[in-house]
Amino acid sequence: MAAYRTFQLSKPLIDIEADATLAAPKAAKTQAILVIATRHEITAAGIETVLRAAGHRVVARCSREDDLLRSLKANRPNIIMLSENIVEWEAARMVSRLRARNRSVAIIFVLEKRDAITAADLLDLDVDGILSSGTCARSFIECVKSVHQGQKWIDPDLLRQFALAERSPQTMSSLTSREADVANLILRGWHNKQIARELHLSEGTVKMHLHHIYEKLRLSGRTQLGQLHLPAFLQAAKADSWCRSRS
Repeated sequence: MAAYRTFQLSKPLIDIEADATLAAPKAAKTQAILVIATRHEITAAGIETVLRAAGHRVVARCSREDDLLRSLKANRPNIIMLSENIVEWEAARMVSRLRARNRSVAIIFVLEKRDAITAADLLDLDVDGILSSGTCARSFIECVKSVHQGQKWIDPDLLRQFALAERSPQTMSSLTSREADVANLILRGWHNKQIARELHLSEGTVKMHLHHIYEKLRLSGRTQLGQLHLPAFLQAAKADSWCRSRS
């Protein structure tokens, strides 16, 4: 039988605790620290699983306002994922309370009832990201990544819904998912080359999608598309550096 020997170091070769850069060479910059606030335990568990798999850290899950406020103080997250079911009709008040306690924390608002909220409601929230609870895992990851980098982010499907709210029912549902992605990035001020890189498309394909968008929405071109969105909401977003780092 082979003999096994145990080796013991009397002194560690590297003091990892003393050198945080060695302990987490890249995670410190890319890992978001989150608190998830929702009354639905299964939903919270699912979101946590998705975000952990993407390399982020969830330090708490809260189902009540008072638990969230205590967690904000105790865990010092850099992002709070706040569900509509926690605040109901008092979302703006809750966001104000969170801001008052920690101005640096970013807030992602998760909508549960898309039809029950208006552009004016969103404008009043002063949040950094907006998601629909029924969106895909990829959108949750992209939203957290963008917000953690200091950018603003809105669910493309929600953006499409609001942008087309005053159009006919036939037009509202006419854009494909990919066309909605392209339109969303146009509204955020991106150029074709940037959109192609982000969506892993050729510039020619981006131009083709834009052509289809113009036809379906009966628009003359890019400038008119840029004006076809929640005027107050996205003007405020632009003024508040929606696609730049927060001050």
